[in-house]
Amino acid sequence: MPSNNTFVTTNGGDVVSNHPMETSRISPCSHKEADTQMFVHARQAVEEGFQNVIVKANDTDVLVIAISALPALQGIGLKHHLAGIRSRSEPAEDSDIMASASPLKDIDEQYLQCCICMEQLKEPKILSCLHRYCQACLKKIVKKGAKKIECVTCREVHTLPKGGINGLKTDFNTKNIIEFIQLQDSVKVDPLRTCIHCKKKQEASAFCFRCNDFLCEKCHAFHASSPIFQDRHPHIFSLSEAEAANLTIQKLSSLKVAPRCQTHPEKLSELCCTTCGNLPICVPCTYGKHRGHNLEEVKSLAKIQREMLKGKITDLLQYKEKAYRMREEIKEAKDKLELNVDQESQKLQEHLYREGERIKKKIHDAEKESNTNQADLEERMKEETSIRKKELEKEMRESRERYEQACREEQQEADLNLSKIKEKNNEEKEQLEEWLGVINNKIQELLASIRTQKDENAKKIKELSDHFDGIVKRFENVTATADCILAAKNDWTDVQCILDICRAVDLLREEVKRDSPGMGNQSVVKIRGLSAGVTVRGKVSISEDVESIVDLHIEEGMHIDDITGNEDGTIAITGWTSTLQTYIAVITMGGSLQQRNILPGTGWNSLRCSFLSEYLIAVIASGGDQIGIYDIRDKSRRFFNLSDVIMNSPTYQRVSSVTTDPVNGHIIVGCNSRDVYVFNSKLEYVKTIKLPDVVKGAGDIAMYGGNLFVCDLSQPHKAFAVTMEQTASEVEYEFTKPTTGGSNWYPRSVCTDQTGHIYMLWRGGGGSLIVQYTKDGGQIELEREVDWTHGVSAITAVQTKQGEKLLLPTYSTKKLLTYGLT
Repeated sequence: MPSNNTFVTTNGGDVVSNHPMETSRISPCSHKEADTQMFVHARQAVEEGFQNVIVKANDTDVLVIAISALPALQGIGLKHHLAGIRSRSEPAEDSDIMASASPLKDIDEQYLQCCICMEQLKEPKILSCLHRYCQACLKKIVKKGAKKIECVTCREVHTLPKGGINGLKTDFNTKNIIEFIQLQDSVKVDPLRTCIHCKKKQEASAFCFRCNDFLCEKCHAFHASSPIFQDRHPHIFSLSEAEAANLTIQKLSSLKVAPRCQTHPEKLSELCCTTCGNLPICVPCTYGKHRGHNLEEVKSLAKIQREMLKGKITDLLQYKEKAYRMREEIKEAKDKLELNVDQESQKLQEHLYREGERIKKKIHDAEKESNTNQADLEERMKEETSIRKKELEKEMRESRERYEQACREEQQEADLNLSKIKEKNNEEKEQLEEWLGVINNKIQELLASIRTQKDENAKKIKELSDHFDGIVKRFENVTATADCILAAKNDWTDVQCILDICRAVDLLREEVKRDSPGMGNQSVVKIRGLSAGVTVRGKVSISEDVESIVDLHIEEGMHIDDITGNEDGTIAITGWTSTLQTYIAVITMGGSLQQRNILPGTGWNSLRCSFLSEYLIAVIASGGDQIGIYDIRDKSRRFFNLSDVIMNSPTYQRVSSVTTDPVNGHIIVGCNSRDVYVFNSKLEYVKTIKLPDVVKGAGDIAMYGGNLFVCDLSQPHKAFAVTMEQTASEVEYEFTKPTTGGSNWYPRSVCTDQTGHIYMLWRGGGGSLIVQYTKDGGQIELEREVDWTHGVSAITAVQTKQGEKLLLPTYSTKKLLTYGLT
């Protein structure tokens, strides 16, 4: 370091220097932020007699503080100043990006470059996000008649004004800088410019921004001294200063003239009409088109708006760390997703290997037992035959026929027993081999599910990553644009630009302030149904009797319409109260109430529900028009009216049932018509499925393996399995109607277990009946009568620590019936 330079730094709270100096005013240095420490040292330097201060940083916060602190430092003796920033993503060089009060030569070329043509901006148009492009380039990427435009840099979508691309605002500040740089370049290319004011065509030595042309030295002197050209004095620029290192944006702004009035182009603007969006106008306009409008003097208005912008930028910078932090969280989530997929896949493979080895051992043991039983039987037969032979030899002479008959009978009995043993062992072996095949197929399904979840989560992470990259780009562009405007201090440019910048700041601040989406869920893949779906049960049976009947601890007067459960054993019920309000509650298997929430605005309707994910429940107001999602974590809910989305739906149509497809994140809504609507987890419409002609309406629905199971409550009360792949579904099969206790049954509710077995609650004059059906044909496997006094309203299957259970809530007596599945 040169010995004539004074170096001052901090060591903890102490201030040390390489030269003797008074440091009591800044020691101890207890500022927590380095941004403010810089200007404590800057003030100390000016007070010590230094007139030049350079502050370099890679943070726009410093720039905002510098602009605020500059008047105070100039007041105590600061003569020259330079505050520069550089991009976070580029090497730390002094000339990077742009400086608020730096020389024009230090402005980064990228700031003045169009991101479409990658050339210097021509007639720059600025979008609401403050990114700027050439007018001609925007016209190339926007189709004729388009109403919207997507920003190439941050992907924000903006509505075009009435005039299309031409109606977008011109970025006057950037345009001024470019025009001056072009002036500098023209002087370099042709330094022998001639004067346009005299006939001698002498070499130009100055440029008049009011006349918009070159002046020779003589005309320059006349321009600068003559009272006739007094209004041009501030706008004359000496060409000798074109390469000056201290020529700043602020100096350039002082040379520019006021814009011309749009109504009277021959006149310069003198006032601003804030009623018309800070439009520059001349004095005659105040008596004409702008009469009665709110008019402001440009200098005072620009000062007010500059202070407003400083405050908004300072407020925005408080959220900068959050915007940058989200990008890091997204990267971490992506890495965790890859790791979790590998771990879950490995877990599945290990589980498959263990199950395979266990079943192979069973097969081996069964074969060994069969061989042992056969050998024992043969040995026993030999002994018995030998004994019998000795006994019968004594009687042979008396009854040879009886001996032969007895031998034949003994042999037949032995053959029959051996045949039964072989048949039993073969059945067990075939069943175990079938189970092994089912397990392998289930493992492949689960692996496919993991891959699907990974692809979906990776897509969501990519969308979030692009979104927050756009926010960061907008953040950097907004702060850089604001810094440039504040540094220029051009009143006319300020009043035309600052309001747009403030709007962009407000929008960006609100977007950054929003709760960040949790990255944890996006980095996780779940194996659905590992316990029950992989460790395959053979023939599933419903327990002969109800395992338990517990009281649900909910308020008096509450009626229960529906029940749902997720794979973690969480149970939710829905219904309505005695005051005709609908509610949703979360309960335990023991009937304890964990939470209850009244849902306003759904009217007096039956409330149906189905878990979409671990925390989200799809809800519909059966008999009404509303569809929504309820979050059990914070009790938040989002609802919309079906008729507002499906514009051509029949006027009589009402929603009646709901189920979910957690793998695809879909909500499936049935109606009192043949239309079934599919929405995604954001409640965005996906498609409509038209039920077959034989189905009149969906009283209740459930989904498994690509089929939709429909309880049709209209006469003659049937139930069907239909396809879901096409928009026009087809009947796969009709469920067999139960005959126990007569034929007057109607299907009330339907669900499936994790193995794909189907359970339907039928109701009729004789009470309620649970019917278990085969997985592939709707044939009855078994039936269980439910005590009619309970009046059950719905059925669902829930995984518990004790295995999978069937749960049935009662309509008005508030009981929960549990049946086991074995």
